[in-house]
This record gives sequence, C-alpha cells and structure tokens, in this order.
Amino acid sequence: MDRKLDELLHALMQKMMITVSGEKLARDLNVSHSTLTRWIDKLRHSGIEIHGELFTGYRLVRLPDVLLPQLIRSRLHTHTIGKSLYHFYAVDSTNAFALRLIEHGYKVAEGTVVIAESQTAGKGRLGRSWYSERESGLYLSIILYPKAPPSLAPLLTLATTIAAHNAIERTTRLDVDIKWPNDLLIGGKKVCGILAEMQAEVDRIKMMIIGIGINVNHESFPEEIAGRATSLRLASGRPQSRIEILVDFLEEFEGLYTTFEQKGPRVIIDRWTRLSSFANGRKIEIHDGVRRIAGVTRGLNPLGALRVEQPDGRTEEVYSGHVVGWE
Repeated sequence: MDRKLDELLHALMQKMMITVSGEKLARDLNVSHSTLTRWIDKLRHSGIEIHGELFTGYRLVRLPDVLLPQLIRSRLHTHTIGKSLYHFYAVDSTNAFALRLIEHGYKVAEGTVVIAESQTAGKGRLGRSWYSERESGLYLSIILYPKAPPSLAPLLTLATTIAAHNAIERTTRLDVDIKWPNDLLIGGKKVCGILAEMQAEVDRIKMMIIGIGINVNHESFPEEIAGRATSLRLASGRPQSRIEILVDFLEEFEGLYTTFEQKGPRVIIDRWTRLSSFANGRKIEIHDGVRRIAGVTRGLNPLGALRVEQPDGRTEEVYSGHVVGWE
C-alpha cells in the first residue's frame, strides 16, 4: 500500500501547483476511482495537503517533505546500501519491520534500507522508546550480512555513528560530538541515537540490523526529554533537508562498511577516536547494568570497548552500558 501511495504522491509532485485530473491519475495508476479516493484520503491523513476531489482534480498545496524512494534513488550513488528501499508513512519500528522481513523468509538484499515518516513504537537502546514525530526526523534501519565474527559487531555500530556524525556536520555545518558508544550530541544534547540488533552463531554474524534515529526538524520535544534532546533545526535555527542528510549518510556509511571489511577494525577505531571528545581524558561514570564504573577515559580497545582508568590506577574495558555522568 505504501508503495502505491508513493507512486501517487510522486505523480502529484511532478505536476506541483497544477490541478491534475482524478480521471487521469486513476488511469495512469491503473486503479479504480474509489481506490484513488481512498489513497488520497490516506495521504491527507499523513499530513500531506492536497486540495480538490475526484471530479474536479487534485493539487498539492505545498511540496511535502517526504522521503520518497523515487527521489532518493535519483540522488544516491552507492553500490549496495539503499539500492533496495522500503518506505512507510507510519510503521511500528523500522528495526521491527526489518526483522519481520528476515523472519518471514523474504530474500532481503545486503544493504536494504527501511525508512519511515513516523514510528508508533520506535526503539532506543536499553529498552527505551524513540520519539518519532511525523515528517520531522530520519527513522531508518539498514540490513547487513557482515563477513565478521560477533566480537567485531560493535565496530559496525561505531562506523554507523561516524557516518551520521560526518553527514550531519557536512550538511548543517554544526559541531557534533560523539558520546560513547553511539549517541550524537550538539551542545550536550542528544540529536541522534543508534540501535543495533543481530542474529549470530559462535563464529559469524548471520544478520545485523542497524537502526538510526536523527532529530532533524523537530521544533519541540515532550517535557520528559526536552532537557536532554535537541534537533538540527533547533540547533541551527533553520529547517534542514532530511533527504540531503539521508543520502550523505548512506553514501558515507557504505564507504566505511567497505573499508571495515577490507582493512579491519583499526580504521574505524581511529576515526571514532578522532571525532569523540569522550574518547580520551574525560571523567565519566557508566552503568553497565550491574554496577557503576567511574574514571577517566583512555581510548578504545581493538574491539571497540571503552577503556576507563579508575582512581586506583586499574583500567576497566567496558563493552556496553549507559553513560550516567561526565565532566
């Protein structure tokens, strides 16, 4: 259904500000009048302003900020990442949908991307939810089949973080920091989060889904997260192009993913360390689900774990956890 809605919206966008005959739209899309009317209603329900009715014709009132696959494909220059696209106006979670594709036995190509305009049950790390306002953020998941053991999976999450960092800085000219392991901050507030899920055997990763959420054009946040979240629009003072950031991110990620598979983890670790102020010399406190670890950061180990020097001089290597405080 969403693919048909994309076709309809793309047809209207090609005749922007012109009233298009409902009869012609139905004929071009090879659907009945009643189906066309139902699709128009669904687009309107998704927040897209369309004037008119079947027998007088339809007209887009304004150019909608929708991540149509037709628009993405015309700009994207990758070999694998994003060549297969699933686009939804609303979905429970892009990670959850990507996992359903795998579990239901579909032949899903490496680099398939699932994109949603909004999520009703967006997922964050540690079981948290991700606020997914309609047409304001980038909510997507990438399906991968890495040629790597499970021990190197965290490096792919770090690579995703680097790609998002670089894409945001290039397109917005904002200064972005990386908080270990994979949060992007602007002015100390979170603007992007990443959630990786995988299926693995003892010696290999069978499949990995990396979910990315970027707050792009949010003008406000719910009270419970307003103090620690921001958006690119709030930080820059102007609206930002979601499609420009998305295309830049996918191209950057493909380059890093290829580099990782060809040269190993060292390149990813070095780049992440250069970009993050949390990598070295930061006083930090981490909760790993069992205990709190406090100390000064001393870089990453070869598997991407954060080294934390404790007050007694011992160095702890932390593979997962939540940063609860820093200076």
